[in-house]
Amino acid sequence: MSMLEKSLGPVSGTAMMLNTVLGVGILTLPGLAAAAAGPSAIWTWLACAAANIPLLAVFAILASRFPEAGGVAHIAGRAFGRTASLVTSFLFLGAVFLGLPSIALTGGNYFEAATGVPAGLTAAVLVVVASVANLAVPRLASKIGSLAAGAGMIFLFVLVAVSFVTVSSGETVPVALGTAWQAAEFKPALVFAPFMLVFFAFTGWEVALSTTGEFSNPARDVPLAVAISFVVAVAFYVLCAVTVIMAGPAAFTAAPFVEILTPVLGEAAGMVISLGVLVLIAANLFAAFWAVSRMVMSVAREGALPIALAQTRNGVPAPAIIANCGIFLAVLFADKLGFVDIGSLIASAGQNFFLIYGMSALALVKLGRTVFERAFGLVSLLIVAALALYAGDGLLYPAVLVAAALLVRRATHAPLAEATPAE
Repeated sequence: MSMLEKSLGPVSGTAMMLNTVLGVGILTLPGLAAAAAGPSAIWTWLACAAANIPLLAVFAILASRFPEAGGVAHIAGRAFGRTASLVTSFLFLGAVFLGLPSIALTGGNYFEAATGVPAGLTAAVLVVVASVANLAVPRLASKIGSLAAGAGMIFLFVLVAVSFVTVSSGETVPVALGTAWQAAEFKPALVFAPFMLVFFAFTGWEVALSTTGEFSNPARDVPLAVAISFVVAVAFYVLCAVTVIMAGPAAFTAAPFVEILTPVLGEAAGMVISLGVLVLIAANLFAAFWAVSRMVMSVAREGALPIALAQTRNGVPAPAIIANCGIFLAVLFADKLGFVDIGSLIASAGQNFFLIYGMSALALVKLGRTVFERAFGLVSLLIVAALALYAGDGLLYPAVLVAAALLVRRATHAPLAEATPAE
């Protein structure tokens, strides 16, 4: 039986999910999507939202059905055994190892737009600072994470609202609101080109499978919190996309809101925005690195990663933190060399999360109590399969991760226990 305090209701649960979903990735995704699809990127955001409806319904069913579960990997293991659990864990880590460097690059791009300092250099500094902070003051991570989540939501809403008012009321707006919608043609090849890139913004609801033990009435409140947070998030995302498209091609960059506000409010405003983004991302990375290091340590304790990564020093998983830092810096170095870019990093991370959502749908096919639930899981799984196949080369990275998980499965035989973060 869970010993967690039943402190979450529909309002607090909705706020928790919004804090998880509305991340700093939205600072760069509208510009990157518009660069890939132009005004048609509006349809990309709507297509992602439509694809998420059945997947989130799957999450809501599983989360309310198994309120004691320890996340998607645990649900996959419950349905199909250790192999499925291990594959899901590797897909999740693979997404994180690309997603967090891309978040650091987001801060770097904003700072470069305001100062000219190379984005990769700033991103590397953010990674090192977050890693050192986790080694030195790990107990602050959860507090800083909570503060960053609340401050981040306020910052994002204010930034986007001011940007929308600026582009909709200014005399030099390149594209009017009506014209933006008229120019947003629905051409599948164009609309779905940045699909996995945009899907990264729709990740985070998987938290419902690891926190439902804290809901006072999960059967009622989890689906309600998922539904309300989804509606709010989609409305916010569409507002961001429309704002960037109305601003015109100058904003189709990795730092669109600096490009929108600097010409109107001046260079000083651009610098303030960039510094605000840097502080927000630094706090976000600090908390995220804390969580990822514990995840790596837990998986290593089960024999799925080198056992050295399971060691702690004075209660801190130092080897895992250092290894993560090395991986993140390697990804940034690959970006510097031109092997990857922020768009491909986010798209690959989004692809992994999409497949994890598919694993949840597959689990519902097995664990569903009624024919309707199993059929619903199957339909959701078919949606994931169709869109994943459309990604083409994007499947190479998750395929490598799945192969690695299967190799580890063959080399180890102990059951994979539910991971529990270290104190």
